[in-house]
Amino acid sequence: MELDKILERFAIISNLSTEESQKWSPLCEEAWLEITSNLKDGVNQEENARRLNSASAALAFYRYILYSTSNSGGAESFAAGELRIKTDTSRMINNAKKVWQDAKRSIADILKDENFMFERII
Repeated sequence: MELDKILERFAIISNLSTEESQKWSPLCEEAWLEITSNLKDGVNQEENARRLNSASAALAFYRYILYSTSNSGGAESFAAGELRIKTDTSRMINNAKKVWQDAKRSIADILKDENFMFERII
């Protein structure tokens, strides 16, 4: 695992500084562990390191957005005088999910297919 590469990518995606992204390193490591635990048997992680790192950063970003928006306490807007700032948390979550889904598609060929079910029709 190249945690520094995952964190670097995570910082870019999340628009956090390198220092700010460091506190999210456990999240990045957990994302990497989850992805690599779902790899097909015999997949060479070194050969696929770049894709795995990118996907790990994307999954970490998706979870980061979920955690960040859940900790906002429901405050989606702020007003001070004539200045008004509004955050659309559902849009942020949907965008983060799209980033993760796109990254997941890029590694679909090396992941176990756990969404397929075959049943016999009687």
